[in-house]
Amino acid sequence: MKNYSIIKVNNVATLRLALFSALVCLFLQSCNDFLDVDPKHAASETQQWKTLEDTRSALMGVYGLTRAALADNNTHWICGDLRKGDFTVYKRSDLQAVSDNELNKPYDLLKKVSNWRRFYAVINAASVFMEKAPRTVELDRSYSEQNLKYDIAQVRALRAFAYFYMVRIWGDVPLVTYSYDNGTFPSMPRTDAQTVLSYAKAELLTAIKDLPYQYGTQTNLYYGSYGAQWQGKLFNKLSAYSVLAHICAWQGNYAEAETYSAFIIDHASEINAKYTSITDLTSDTGLFYSNASVKGSRILGFNFAHNDNEATQSGHLEQLTLAYPLVQKSYPEIYVSKDSLFSIFTNFDDLRFGIMDTIKYSSYYVQNLNEEIPVFSKIKIIQDGSAKDNDFGVFGSSIVFTRLEDITLLRAEALCALNRSTEAVSYLNMVRTNRGLREVSFKKDFGNNRESLIAEIFEERRRELMGEGWRWYDLVRRQKLMKDNETFLRLISSGGIYWPVSEDIITANSQIEQNEFWK
Repeated sequence: MKNYSIIKVNNVATLRLALFSALVCLFLQSCNDFLDVDPKHAASETQQWKTLEDTRSALMGVYGLTRAALADNNTHWICGDLRKGDFTVYKRSDLQAVSDNELNKPYDLLKKVSNWRRFYAVINAASVFMEKAPRTVELDRSYSEQNLKYDIAQVRALRAFAYFYMVRIWGDVPLVTYSYDNGTFPSMPRTDAQTVLSYAKAELLTAIKDLPYQYGTQTNLYYGSYGAQWQGKLFNKLSAYSVLAHICAWQGNYAEAETYSAFIIDHASEINAKYTSITDLTSDTGLFYSNASVKGSRILGFNFAHNDNEATQSGHLEQLTLAYPLVQKSYPEIYVSKDSLFSIFTNFDDLRFGIMDTIKYSSYYVQNLNEEIPVFSKIKIIQDGSAKDNDFGVFGSSIVFTRLEDITLLRAEALCALNRSTEAVSYLNMVRTNRGLREVSFKKDFGNNRESLIAEIFEERRRELMGEGWRWYDLVRRQKLMKDNETFLRLISSGGIYWPVSEDIITANSQIEQNEFWK
């Protein structure tokens, strides 16, 4: 048997309301130069912390703030997909600056994305919850010790996730491990990125001890709901392991990355996670649809829209990528060019983008291929996924941070880095065959060359995860392994892979210094 070295609410309607309310608060403030998220609005001293309803509201508020931090100004995709990625910009100079890695240009969008305060709103709300929620057990007998354990484990994991996410964007960031509930961010310098990641890993390992695979059973409901109603919505044991696996890969610690990814794959059935068909991946009621029956395939995701009234225009990839005939918009703001599509998807059998019936290209990923500018339509949850017309450009997709295909390819990457290439090929093939491609052999197809296999694993991640916020971070990890691009290596060594810190942050906190590359 494999030794895994495991170091060790009311109802769903409330979740919908909390997530929606959190985003509404954020969007209402979007006219400000900086998105001023009140760190007390999700969990604070102003709450009584007397009843189960108090803890439920605060917990869902932390989830709402996390989703908002990723979605605000489309940060998840601008940082992950647009920066030197596969998307071409159509007539937007601010987005073009991101694509060209000119992140210190004086555009309002860049100023907002470079401000990390929305992530510290998550961190503070989580810290407040951990400090205040235990008193509720004493005051409300319906709030059990087990419920408290689940809740604290979730917010601990969410706080760790926020730190990992920030480190990938900015590198060194201030490490705050307590609440600052008076609304004043503590004046402190940036903490070394590796120290922050070590803290996040330790927090996740602590959370894992109390996180279940699933919430709510027939005999023990969780906030009044069964497990199926929470599936794909809350941090569970495998969600935490997935963040751990990615932290380790980002650090270049592939031994642990392989261990954690192996555990996830071997225990995927515990959360009903499975490989997603091309139809479910790209359907308007598929993987990215908030109420999809395939939502269990998300190992970690952040929902927002749940009905017609909760779809929004901003905070979704569709805002940038969709155009006519899917919505009433002449051209998308970003798109994957025909030249890129033909160079990335080189196999005609590829279900994502290949030839159907010998003459017609598959439209699972792309529409309008006959036009000058194709429309990237892999993710297209218009309104609530059942739009009767396209007159209203509002969208309801979830942010899927990771799914089984991502973890499987991450394990292939880790195995290859550990010189276990034959094993790595087997995991690469798991994803390939599910997309209509033939199995490959380490000897026949790669000539027993490890570097060629590593390159192909990252190309498969490029194809499979397109539009899901991974491309930039994959390019960084690939270069650290391959070391085949001197320009990119200089960018890594000089800190140019990180975003500049907002001048608003530096002005407010004299101990914060700008990233050296952007001075």
